[in-house]
Amino acid sequence: MKSTKALTLFIAILLIASLGCIGGSNGGVSSTQSPSTSAGTHSSLWTSTRATSSVSSTSNTETTAWHPPQGEKNVTVTFIVSVPGYTPQNASVYIAGDFNGWNTEDERFRLKRLPDGRWAINLTFPYGTVISFKFTRGSWETVEVGPAGGEIPDRHFVFRKSGVYELRVYNWRDHFEKATHTISGNVKVFKMFSPQLNRTVRVWVYLPPDYGKNEKKRYPVLYMLDGQNIFDNATAFAGEWGVDETLEELYNKTGFSIIVVGIDNGGERRIDEYAPWKNEWYGKGGEGNATLEFIVENLKPYIDALYRTERGETGIMGSSLGGLLALYAGFAYPDTFRYVGAMSPSLWFNPEIYGFIENAERGPEKIYLYWGTSEGSNPQKMMEDGRKLVEVLKEKGYVEGRNLKVVVEEGGEHNERYWGRHFAEAVTWLFGG
Repeated sequence: MKSTKALTLFIAILLIASLGCIGGSNGGVSSTQSPSTSAGTHSSLWTSTRATSSVSSTSNTETTAWHPPQGEKNVTVTFIVSVPGYTPQNASVYIAGDFNGWNTEDERFRLKRLPDGRWAINLTFPYGTVISFKFTRGSWETVEVGPAGGEIPDRHFVFRKSGVYELRVYNWRDHFEKATHTISGNVKVFKMFSPQLNRTVRVWVYLPPDYGKNEKKRYPVLYMLDGQNIFDNATAFAGEWGVDETLEELYNKTGFSIIVVGIDNGGERRIDEYAPWKNEWYGKGGEGNATLEFIVENLKPYIDALYRTERGETGIMGSSLGGLLALYAGFAYPDTFRYVGAMSPSLWFNPEIYGFIENAERGPEKIYLYWGTSEGSNPQKMMEDGRKLVEVLKEKGYVEGRNLKVVVEEGGEHNERYWGRHFAEAVTWLFGG
């Protein structure tokens, strides 16, 4: 045991000398889950009980920017990571987390292979910084999973004590069969080419139970971003919203019916396609307008022609970066999107959104906002951003209880499970008159 620890420490010293430290005041990384620690036991390392923050089987969820403590000393750690024996010899291993916008193949955060088959990386953050992350082999299809192949919660690390940490990846997602499909009700799937995005987009359409019963009835439509997370657990990154099950239950209990159109995100291009402005630090974003142009100019006319839609009753909803884009859409296209649902919007990624709303001539008719008090590595910043948004909206003329609904859930987290359980309230309030 002593010789193993000595070897690990020796490797760490060599790594620090050869690689330098990734991080500093502008960046950093971390990794773990059920870790052992070579430099003593550190209570700052744990696996959370929350469901994965991410967005989809090609998700890259971003919660709030980590905003490390200012003026504190830096803490440097070395992570040495064991991976499954079946890991391809030519594989690359990365860390994706809230510190890099959940980019699954960020070259800044690629681990180095050691002679003994393990992987390592050196990280530096100011004392007290908390980060959330996972290991991947370059995509969400190859993200780490648990011993039995199930999804695992995000890893977390608090930078309190420098040292060497030994961590373990149990399995990779692509080593196991896909999850069971969980679609309920009448859900159709098709693909459409987007000239604005220069790619083919998968689209999901949920039709209410009474759609075939009354051929004269027309239906409101809700467009939802991150479509792969909405209806089917087999395509969702960390569990689905359960929109189809929720709407089936709502119809059976109240007769409420609506068409929902889910639009898949672009996987590794998600951040680019969902952020209206480019975030210079991340070097991503700026294609949000192209995404909305596809919806407004191509997809919506097709849906309106194919199905019995009530064309003036249209809304858009999203979470995380999708929530940011939904907000932007409501003020960029108020004649198209009368109703906006923004779950845990990533306002930090594009703070330009505040000025955009302030300067917009008009906005959507109604806005539903949700946040949880335990989101991401910096919940306080998330809540501060939310309060600022509400102030901007109120200055714009929105009134809580009339055309603005703000829900703050104590203990709520940044994932599909929490967003999904507020979907019924959101959709019925937005479209319920």
